[in-house]
Amino acid sequence: PLRESKLLFGVLTAMELCRPALLSVFPLLLWPALGAPAEGTVLPGHSISNHPDINHLAKMWALTGTVTPSHNSLILNPGVAYRVGTLFSRFPLQTNNFEATFTFSAKSQSQFENEGFAFWYSEENASEILRDPTDKHVHNQNELIDGTWHSNYAKAGLDLLGFKNEYTGFGVFFLSGKDEKTVSAKVNDGSLNTQVGNGIPDQNQLKFNYQDGEDHVVKIRVQPEGVEVNLGSAGSLQLTTKTKTGGYVGFSCWGGSKPTYNPAKERSSVLELKGFSVVNLGEGIGEESVQVPETAAAKTDEQKAEMLNSASSFKEHREQSGAIKELTSMIFKLMVEEKPVREKMNKLMAGLNARLTAAEHSFEMLKSEMNKQTGHKLTEEFEALKKDLVDIHSVAAQHNTDRGKELERLHVDIQHVHKVATGKSDVPAFIEKLDEANSKVINQLNAESKWTFSMSIVAIAFIIVAGLSLYNKFRCWEKKHVL
Repeated sequence: PLRESKLLFGVLTAMELCRPALLSVFPLLLWPALGAPAEGTVLPGHSISNHPDINHLAKMWALTGTVTPSHNSLILNPGVAYRVGTLFSRFPLQTNNFEATFTFSAKSQSQFENEGFAFWYSEENASEILRDPTDKHVHNQNELIDGTWHSNYAKAGLDLLGFKNEYTGFGVFFLSGKDEKTVSAKVNDGSLNTQVGNGIPDQNQLKFNYQDGEDHVVKIRVQPEGVEVNLGSAGSLQLTTKTKTGGYVGFSCWGGSKPTYNPAKERSSVLELKGFSVVNLGEGIGEESVQVPETAAAKTDEQKAEMLNSASSFKEHREQSGAIKELTSMIFKLMVEEKPVREKMNKLMAGLNARLTAAEHSFEMLKSEMNKQTGHKLTEEFEALKKDLVDIHSVAAQHNTDRGKELERLHVDIQHVHKVATGKSDVPAFIEKLDEANSKVINQLNAESKWTFSMSIVAIAFIIVAGLSLYNKFRCWEKKHVL
């Protein structure tokens, strides 16, 4: 794998070093579908490969409207009606003896009026003519939404498939009519106001179904005294004209129109330019020497993200989102790490619950077996014993309460005696009464004490007898191997 990586790196490095040379010959290398060109020099500045280079397009060509470069072709119209697209060279050809070859495909999906495209050789700088009207109307969002862009664009004299009605040079027009599809060619010196349906298509035309979805190759041989348009098996067209040096080549397209148009359901034909080459057959270099900028090294994903983060107006929100994301990650990590512990605890709790259930079941079985062996309901007897003990405790508590009340009354009497003793009264009589009261209290306390003591002895004896009886039963069951 290391050797293969080094080999691949070496190949890529060599290709990058040879890139300028490849650019000069790429129309010959990448255009097998165009067939072998005529003897001459390929003009790379006026040619477009089947895999368009965006740097080459940006430097050498002016793209407007629906024209969009893709990986495999140059899309002139993506199937959008009521839109125009243009593609013109920024620099003039320095020859009037050349051959232009292009490959295209068009797939019709719905019938639209005046739909089509054209190849142009304009003696005027077409990109400069189109610049202002395009910026003001074709690329004007408000006019596109209001639907007024086309009328304003047409008022500028640009109503012939997206280009000038009173053009200077010649054009090759591919039109889709109501009943037939045609290809025609027409020369204009700027004096004719040509329009679709008024001079276009010209009488010099061929029936050609170019919207069948297949790739079609068109060769246009331009000479100082005339032009020949070769459509292969469909035939050819001839034009007689004085071709001047310094013209601009290009394409324009119009998606057509319809009285009732539903953009969500209806689409015009998809038009793709799959290669365009210009071969100089005359003297001289054929075009200006223009340095095409090298492709800049692609930025890494980290560099792109850093640029977006630093320039975004939502930088603070992104930082907050990052903190929220980090917090979410920590919570998720905690949940993931806590899950095994929770599962272990659930298993332990389930085991403990099962053991408690088993112990309760065993205890119930033990009570049943004890009742069976003794012939008594020990549980009920034990409950009755507890109830008797509670009752004894209640009686003892009540007696204690009563004695407390007696002591309080005694205390009141003592206070009363003390008052009488300190007053002017018969002391011996009060002492005699006090002696009698004390005797009664002592006798009552002795009686209550004896009764309480006897009840306690009885309760203790009953508890001892019941405990010994229960102990004896357990011993008997142990000897009988019941337990």
